[in-house]
Amino acid sequence: MFSGSLYSGELSELRKLFEEIKARGYKIIGPRLEDGVIRLGELEGFDEIPYGIGDIQKPGYYRVRANGGRFRSPLDSPKRILYPPELTLFRLTRDWELERPEYEFEATALFGIKPCDLAAIGIMDRVQGELGDEYFLKMREKLLIVVENCVEPSENCFCATMGTGPAASIGFDIAYTRLDDSTILFQPGSDLGVDLLGELTLEPATPDQIETLRKALLKASEKARAGFRLENLPDMLELNLESETYREIAERCLGCANCNMVCPTCFCFDVIDEPELDGSARRIRVWDGCHSYSYAQVAGGHFRKDLWARYRHWVLHKFVYWLRQFGSFGCVGCGRCITWCPAGIDLREVISKVVREVGEG
Repeated sequence: MFSGSLYSGELSELRKLFEEIKARGYKIIGPRLEDGVIRLGELEGFDEIPYGIGDIQKPGYYRVRANGGRFRSPLDSPKRILYPPELTLFRLTRDWELERPEYEFEATALFGIKPCDLAAIGIMDRVQGELGDEYFLKMREKLLIVVENCVEPSENCFCATMGTGPAASIGFDIAYTRLDDSTILFQPGSDLGVDLLGELTLEPATPDQIETLRKALLKASEKARAGFRLENLPDMLELNLESETYREIAERCLGCANCNMVCPTCFCFDVIDEPELDGSARRIRVWDGCHSYSYAQVAGGHFRKDLWARYRHWVLHKFVYWLRQFGSFGCVGCGRCITWCPAGIDLREVISKVVREVGEG
């Protein structure tokens, strides 16, 4: 996978890559420390990336630590950039004239995102992209992706089970790995990536460096696993639709939809009309979540009135229905839904328990 395509450089070359991308006119979005949380935001300089600051992620728990280590998936995912929480679809003037916004974007680079989020963009390509979301498609055309391979996954990560990490494989322009504080391995993934790396002072990675990378990624892969396997998982889940596990989880679940909001692939939305004081009005697309009570409520009643049924629907959509609709699972194993659940519900444990019940039945 890596032989012949890896190049080695010092940390200063990563800085130079950042500056070269910026010099070419790209708006750079990457991880930054803001109000005690690492999240994606616009970066003016390389030093804004919080290298040397780590985080601790556990079920229902998140803390940053300034005494070294590495940060994992930030609070925000690229979904917030490519598929914003609120989007004006059109505006109706007080004279009943329809005004549609023109979505135009400057060239944008996602710098230092994780492989799980890269995989989520690939899923969005098959959902928002193929379904013709104009905002998504126009921004996607201008997007440069620089991904950082993850050698220290968190306790909540299970990208290896989902096949989305810890190393990026396709869909990036450049991938890099920080072997240590001074050595960076670079891998081009597109012609543009090759061109950008040509501006750096790099050498072909040595066999020892490649072996160090292989061992680091193997160790990370062994850690970033869930307690279930993907083999026959959709069938196993459907065989136990009436599992008591969902009802037990509903005793803890708040129905807050935090998991939907932080998920890098959840795409459900609602459409609302918002009147303005000048007599005009806007029609707005806003994120929605299947855990919310109003999500499945219609004029004639409610499809999933019970919280346990809404939670079950979320699980089945990610691991059963998505596969049938779009050809892949709807989960990338980033662990955000576990970290940011105020009740500390662990999706991995829920799925494992439902699957075990099938074997015990």
